[in-house]
Amino acid sequence: MKTIIADRGDFFVAGCCPIALRRIRSDTGLQHPGDLTDVPHAHNFAELVIIVSGSGRQRIDRETTTVAAGDVFLIQGNIVHCFVERCGLGMYNIMFDDRFLGPHLQSLRSLPGFNAFFLFEPNYRKRHKFGSRLRLSGEALLSLGQVLHQMESEAERRAPGWDLALLARVLEIFVTISREYARVENPMARSLCRLGEVVSRLENDYRRHWTVAGIARIASLAPSTLLPVFKAVTGYSPIDYLLRVRLAKAAELLRQTGLSVSEIAAECGFADSNYFSRQFKAHYQTTPRDYRFRR
Repeated sequence: MKTIIADRGDFFVAGCCPIALRRIRSDTGLQHPGDLTDVPHAHNFAELVIIVSGSGRQRIDRETTTVAAGDVFLIQGNIVHCFVERCGLGMYNIMFDDRFLGPHLQSLRSLPGFNAFFLFEPNYRKRHKFGSRLRLSGEALLSLGQVLHQMESEAERRAPGWDLALLARVLEIFVTISREYARVENPMARSLCRLGEVVSRLENDYRRHWTVAGIARIASLAPSTLLPVFKAVTGYSPIDYLLRVRLAKAAELLRQTGLSVSEIAAECGFADSNYFSRQFKAHYQTTPRDYRFRR
């Protein structure tokens, strides 16, 4: 069957925050405009899937797995997926453009469970055979359902500020899911949470003089094991990741404060301001001083 590329216009309202909620209530018939539940499709935005009742078999990137009530998982952009079987399945799909997370990303990355669930688990899904997914308890699912109902009401009424209300609810859901994932006892999920803790520590304590050995202790891994695993889930070595965090913080301080370049270098964990300036120019293709004036 041919893969369909979903039209953003079927989900997002022009000029509003790029968040959409869709509910699937039954096994047959179109549930909403642009419903592609049973058709292989992809889209250039992310989709958070929350199964609230029943069960089914879903194909994600050529892998088929059984899902049931309480399962929560993320489908990243440009991944082909569809349901191949549904049995009394009820679910919510929250679609969002990753770029909307920008202003909130630093706070979200302070949550180990956020890093593990939203950033790492989708990349490790094949290796773990989907065993690292989150399955909520009945109580947690009920609590999450109340927030989803509020989102649904806001999306239907579209009273002034409705898109901001959706944003607030989505961030609440992200925090809830992140906290729940951090409590999972599944060994595969726990390993991802340890990596999530590493990212959180680097994001929050970037001024510290970190070593690979110290970072490996947080992850409960040998340094030789940490390096390839961390690069597989982030694209960088731990030290390169830390450098990018420090440079991003420096760029923020250049935009928002009147601190000197040397003061910013020290504030962001650089012992040598000349080294900082070289690294900043290599990353942003401009000097710290020019970056400040160009903004």
